[in-house]
Amino acid sequence: MIKKQIIGLPVVIFLWVMLAIGGESPNAEASPAISKKTAGKVEGFRLAFFGMTEKQVYRAIYKEFRISKKTVERQIHPVEKTVNLGILVADLLPQSGPARIYYVFGYKSRRLIQVNIIWGRPVTENPDAGQIVALANQLRDHFSGQGFRQKGLAVNQSIGKDSILVFRGTDDKGRMVLLLLVNPQKPDVPGNQEIVLKLSYIQQPDRPDIFTIGKGKF
Repeated sequence: MIKKQIIGLPVVIFLWVMLAIGGESPNAEASPAISKKTAGKVEGFRLAFFGMTEKQVYRAIYKEFRISKKTVERQIHPVEKTVNLGILVADLLPQSGPARIYYVFGYKSRRLIQVNIIWGRPVTENPDAGQIVALANQLRDHFSGQGFRQKGLAVNQSIGKDSILVFRGTDDKGRMVLLLLVNPQKPDVPGNQEIVLKLSYIQQPDRPDIFTIGKGKF
């Protein structure tokens, strides 16, 4: 069963991940020198590029997934005041299961600043943990071969007892791809039923365009 109403992930959660991890992962292997032409770039997701307006992203969504504007769920984040466009997509990769995609627009710029993709809970009520882990491994291997900068690179790094930073990489402009696997264990819930995989493409991870209370306002 697929849940239709899901609140978009806040941008600040990814800032917390970066602060918790800090520098390079001990599991990240040094890669040979890569030319600028082949080095990894984070420009958005598929046909939706950073800096696009809502109108442009609606068009990109339709062109990519044949999902019309009236089917797209539009939300304003209650804390960050960013606009989020959410869609439900089946099998972005073969046998990867349903995913929820959120296109996030900056509070001031009203331009695309981030794309979040979620698999597992709460997109599906009874997620297949094996399928989610396999997808995490596939994406990690894919990103590991893209030639992201060594500085800040992280692979398979634990964050507490229930979370793994599967991959984090930045390009030469500081834009980031972040892959996080969370599998909370709760005493009243069967094992692996809360597992979730979160993939984010972030334009400015160190300077997010979100609402903040100005200095001296309170």
